[in-house]
Amino acid sequence: MDRLFSQLTSHRISSQFLFIVILLLLIPVLVMLYDLYYASRTEEAMLQDYENKLQSTVDSVIIPKMKENLHRRLDGKGFKELGIDAKEKYLERAFNNNASMLVPSNPGVRFGMYIPDNKKVFIKGFLHQYRDLTPREQERREERVLSEAKSGLTAVAASGKPLSKLTRSLNDETYEYLSPLVYKGELVTVIWADTRLNPIIAQSRNFLSLIKYVALFGLCFGALGSLFIIRNLTFSVNTIKNGLYNMQKDIHTKIPTLNGEIGEIAGAINQMARSVEEKEKLEAELRRSERLASLGRLVAGVAHELRNPIGIVKTSTQLMEHELKDSVPEILEFSEVINEQVDRQNRVIKELLDFGRPSRPVVESISINALLEKVLIFTKAMLRQHNIELKLSIANQLPVVRVDGEQIKQVFVNLILNAVQAMPEGGTLTISTFVYDGYVCTCFADTGNGIPEGELQSIFDPFFTTKETGTGLGLSISHRIVTINKGTIDAESSENGTVFTVKFALPAETGGDF
Repeated sequence: MDRLFSQLTSHRISSQFLFIVILLLLIPVLVMLYDLYYASRTEEAMLQDYENKLQSTVDSVIIPKMKENLHRRLDGKGFKELGIDAKEKYLERAFNNNASMLVPSNPGVRFGMYIPDNKKVFIKGFLHQYRDLTPREQERREERVLSEAKSGLTAVAASGKPLSKLTRSLNDETYEYLSPLVYKGELVTVIWADTRLNPIIAQSRNFLSLIKYVALFGLCFGALGSLFIIRNLTFSVNTIKNGLYNMQKDIHTKIPTLNGEIGEIAGAINQMARSVEEKEKLEAELRRSERLASLGRLVAGVAHELRNPIGIVKTSTQLMEHELKDSVPEILEFSEVINEQVDRQNRVIKELLDFGRPSRPVVESISINALLEKVLIFTKAMLRQHNIELKLSIANQLPVVRVDGEQIKQVFVNLILNAVQAMPEGGTLTISTFVYDGYVCTCFADTGNGIPEGELQSIFDPFFTTKETGTGLGLSISHRIVTINKGTIDAESSENGTVFTVKFALPAETGGDF
């Protein structure tokens, strides 16, 4: 048993489900077949009993006595030489004499005689208890019975062989036995007897037929329903399996939405994946922060050590200009070059110090739209100069956020400068602000060539740059400023351009998390 169970459970879930459905459907089908078989055998035995009774009455009583009666009445005359009317007269008298005696002892049995030569029938007895009929009623009755039994009578008259079958008379189901009367080698008439079946038998047969069709319909419906359920179940399981396989490659991939309990499982898996994704993001952010903090201390120390000799160089250059400008006029040309490089190094040192030791933010309630307006006052000219079209999508009545305005302006300037550098031959810069999911969002979308996917994860790392010039600290400083102000900055890129999104949570009074 354990071996059978282990073999069953080792197959696919669709095979297991199909096996169970077939097993469940097989049991009622077998019971139904047994009932139908038993009922048919019972009915067959009952009909056989009817046939034996009717056959015995017709073949053993009526036909022999009619032959005897004909033989006695004809008194040696040839039956073939008689006319049709004479034949009818002899047959009618023989039938009436014998059938009339059987009617009282066989209630519910109807006896009949059919003469093929003139297509006439004679009937004795009733299927039901009935009153005496008038001649006209008897005539109409014989016409009706002839139409009901005509097919069987014609078949027996043509074949000369007995026949038993089920038939109907009015609203009753009857069983009839028909047998030919052959006198001196000639088929002269057909004698039959029929009896009404018990209504329970007819109802039972109809009920069994109904059960058979209903069971067949239920079996087909159950099979189709099972196949439909198996298909849906297999599709859902395969969807989850493929989704998990894709998640192994990329945790950002999610399982499509499904219905029912399977959908709840898929939703739980997606939620778990989001939790893992968030955890990985937090761990990466923590590692980045630790790395930046260590690097910041190192960079601040190096920048401090560089600032002193650079200051000495600048001071010495100024002294040489003052003391030698009259005696050595060419000194001004060289000192200008020295001053230019000293100023350049001072800017680099300032960036290093800003990165290594960012100033503590002075938080206040500020409108992001107002900050953008101030930044664009002195950056629009630069955008026009580089043939860059500016498009604005500014949300009306944007809630204020709690940030350091000067620091965030520096972030916006860095992102605009980054967009300008990404579009050396011109393009379009789209800046939009909006509220989404409890955050005030600001997007900077350029139409440059985009950032390769392999480099997108490193763009906020210090000293990482894809440009030939630059320190690689602009985006790092922006990331650090946004983080200090309790916000987030993300980047999405494709071959059609790059989108930077800066988010700050709404203050508590407007439904935020502060």
